[in-house]
Amino acid sequence: MNSDERRAARRARRDERRARRREERNANSTLEDVADTNALYRAQREAARGVNWKTSTQRYRMDWLINNIRAKHKILNGEEVCKGFHEFDIVERGKHRHIASVHFSERVIQKSLTQNVYVPTITKSFVYDNAANMTGKGTSFAIRRVKQALARHYRKYGQDGYVLQADFKGFFASIPHERTKDLIEQYVTDPRVVALGKHFIDVQGDVGLGLGSEPNQILAVGFPDAIDHLIQDRCGVEFYGRYMDDLIVLVQDKLTAQVILALLRDAAARCGLTINERKTHIVKLSHGFTYLKTKYTYTSTGKVVMRPSRDSITRERRKIKAHARMVQEGLMTYEQALQSYQSWRGSKIRLNAHNQILEMDALFAERIGRKRKELCNGH
Repeated sequence: MNSDERRAARRARRDERRARRREERNANSTLEDVADTNALYRAQREAARGVNWKTSTQRYRMDWLINNIRAKHKILNGEEVCKGFHEFDIVERGKHRHIASVHFSERVIQKSLTQNVYVPTITKSFVYDNAANMTGKGTSFAIRRVKQALARHYRKYGQDGYVLQADFKGFFASIPHERTKDLIEQYVTDPRVVALGKHFIDVQGDVGLGLGSEPNQILAVGFPDAIDHLIQDRCGVEFYGRYMDDLIVLVQDKLTAQVILALLRDAAARCGLTINERKTHIVKLSHGFTYLKTKYTYTSTGKVVMRPSRDSITRERRKIKAHARMVQEGLMTYEQALQSYQSWRGSKIRLNAHNQILEMDALFAERIGRKRKELCNGH
């Protein structure tokens, strides 16, 4: 057996293992698993979190058994489950976003599809540092991983190095449908589930995935998976991480960063995505950089310091002042304002932000008039 034959044999064995693992992942990811009454029961409980106050949610859950059985029959019989969208616009941190929210009955089915099919099949190929919408990960995981990578880099090279940061322009709105459908076909083996997933995509128009739908979240996170593996597995970088459409690459020299950026532009174009040049740049490690609203810098001894970004502090100051006015006018209760602030405070408490948090505590107490110990409750 010559070298070409050995390579072919290794490839055949590797393909066989991949096919076997794919079948194992899909063993419990059939249409029957999506339509299972217990799965729909869990889905409607999870879908109701945070929205139990809505009339549509209460109406569905009041007769949940009947509604779940009705949903089961529709899924298994291939009947229409989409009821259109509740569309509205919001402004988040000064950025306009169009939301297309589905009816609660459809959300239950989408939740079951996501948890019983997409998560066990599609997410298994994700790189470890693809952190968005992944159970047990999230922003705190992503921030911690960047800190670990910077500490590891300093032990080897000091502050010599570069960070490439990139962003996809209009990420959700620009995702092409056909490639998204190919993603589903690549990992899901039950043709009925594939058809259901494609139908959820088709009802959203010609291009783009709407915000507010859980399957869209998983599909969007997985759409640039080929780009993730290209950079992490084949470019020899020290660290690569992506949080939804924001990605970060840690390398030793600027030339490597420039080459990777060129590869990234080409790979994104082939996927139908566009790099946001305004948010894409290469930064020296010694200058520090901001990722996920966190500013990273080195001290003279190599300690990695993580502080809240200036925008984050400014935005929270404005929010506290706005909430103070709303509490005074009776548009918001004190408990709601406190809960909002504690949410922000809890996300910053693990950073090197002791003085900033004390200042924000004082501002909250001054504007809304409560003791600081209440702010620390639970943290």
